[in-house]
Amino acid sequence: MADYVWHERHRFANHTVLEVGAVLAKADVHSHVILSDVSTILPVIRSGLALNQLQESAKICVRELMWGEMETSRSVDRLVHDIEVQGRTIDYILGSDTFYDPVDFEKLLMVVSYIIHRHQPSCKFITAYQERSAKRSIQYLLDKWMLRCRLIPKESFDFDEYRFLNYDDEDNEGMQQDKDDVTPVRVDAGTLSSVFLLEISAKI
Repeated sequence: MADYVWHERHRFANHTVLEVGAVLAKADVHSHVILSDVSTILPVIRSGLALNQLQESAKICVRELMWGEMETSRSVDRLVHDIEVQGRTIDYILGSDTFYDPVDFEKLLMVVSYIIHRHQPSCKFITAYQERSAKRSIQYLLDKWMLRCRLIPKESFDFDEYRFLNYDDEDNEGMQQDKDDVTPVRVDAGTLSSVFLLEISAKI
């Protein structure tokens, strides 16, 4: 997800971006960014902003958003109302691994559908999705909420999966640690091959 957003950074410039689950925690100063999650996670988001030498401002908002709720202070309809009062629209929704617990699948897609069908028809939801079970599918929920989905090819944003592949200790000997001594995140090939980047939009 981070690689895609960086590769497509000019696409998000001067647009309003809603992050569900506070996927990146590093805002682009050229965009309006709403970092959303449940209330208990908001302090973590603010700490992430501080680590990146950022703070809440007219362009960076940290806000509670409860998927599936309506007509409350933390629901999507209130969020949309507040955005429209400011004369703006939500142009993109970003989320990483948001389809984790099946209990939340429809709640999340309700939020996405409301924004697209009641607020901004051209809005796109871009999410990293890991297929954890062949029995799980969101297609019936996409149909129910009048949404469609397309796969974003990894090669379209120059994704280099070899940077993330796990190697055994012998292969790691002599490998230089990443810049600034940051330990790289490594996963096995099977896990990485089950992760896809999706773009969800209005069903025409």
